[in-house]
Amino acid sequence: MLIRVREDLSFRSRGPVGLPRPSALAGSTFQGTYMRPNSGDDGTIPANDPFCASPDIWIAGTDPVPNFQTALAATGSYSTESSSNVYSGQGNFIYVRGLNGAKVSKTNTVQLYYAPSGVIQSPSQWQNNVINTDKGQPQGNIMNLAPGAVGVCDSTFVWNDPVPPPPGSDHYCLFAQFNDAQNSNPFPNPETVFDMGALIQNNLGWGWRNTSMIPSAPTWQVSEPLAIPSNYPTHNYSIVVTPTGWTGWDVDFHCSEPDSNGNLIALKRTTIAQDGMILGVTKAKLDGGWQGQMFINLYSPDGRGPPPGATIPLSCNYVGSTKADFLEALDRGLVDWRFLERLRRYCPEIGKGPTAWIVQGTYSGTVSNDPTVAEYWRARGVDFELGR
Repeated sequence: MLIRVREDLSFRSRGPVGLPRPSALAGSTFQGTYMRPNSGDDGTIPANDPFCASPDIWIAGTDPVPNFQTALAATGSYSTESSSNVYSGQGNFIYVRGLNGAKVSKTNTVQLYYAPSGVIQSPSQWQNNVINTDKGQPQGNIMNLAPGAVGVCDSTFVWNDPVPPPPGSDHYCLFAQFNDAQNSNPFPNPETVFDMGALIQNNLGWGWRNTSMIPSAPTWQVSEPLAIPSNYPTHNYSIVVTPTGWTGWDVDFHCSEPDSNGNLIALKRTTIAQDGMILGVTKAKLDGGWQGQMFINLYSPDGRGPPPGATIPLSCNYVGSTKADFLEALDRGLVDWRFLERLRRYCPEIGKGPTAWIVQGTYSGTVSNDPTVAEYWRARGVDFELGR
């Protein structure tokens, strides 16, 4: 019998159709603390697409979340997700949370990585792209998380000064990793595309979030850690800047951590009217051992680069407002009368009664006079002239 073979072997799409889940891949709940790959996920594995939209990697941009461990674990927050925007040239605050799908309490370390989109299939190319916490550590923790509970990593991750992605990539991806003391979730070393696919679908101890980069707005930024020694009592501190050489520019600052009352440590964008203005937070309640990362942004009024030699001193001061504090500071010669005069001129609301601001630490960012600074800005299309 002669069989005629059809020569046209082409096919035509009939549109999207639903595919049944293979019986060998029957769903089960992830047994451990997990990050959802998308907002519709409930911890079932294998997970469903999309895999790169984890709402549990919370991108806050340049605005820290007050009381983040409580706020981001709340039911209302857990059902929402953050913006995907990160800002080039600035410090971006990122938080990581998870839900314990096991029947026993879990303790996990948390690490965060960034990867150019073109190399996500090769973790060895981004395993060193670690995003540290605001305390300078490579990881944080979720401690003793009860079954069924949502926990938020105890540290804020700060992605400092991200630059545009390299050629071959059009965006960055963030990957968060949960692990434990037994290293039961080691860094992956996939050998094939099948290995990577299995990891993404079945290991919810990894979270993945795509980002969008927004061009930097500040013309100049300073970042510096701020810490209170652990043996200090809980007290009020002032955190201020006193810019010199920036008249006409705008300035703002913010800290990665709120104070001990949950209040943000931040200066709203303010125009610098004259040298030596005292700008900042007059009272922030801080416990001994408190730590955070400060970010100071300066904005040019006319597109010019930062003025060579200009300084932006940042200081943390113990606010001695009681009579005993003031008398001891006076006795030890710690009262800076000229500073107090300026303080009361710029901050009249705290000028009542004796007050001693006792300096605990200072940092001064200074714009270099080096000619290469001018070349740096000219190469970026910014008008820049060295001071004379």
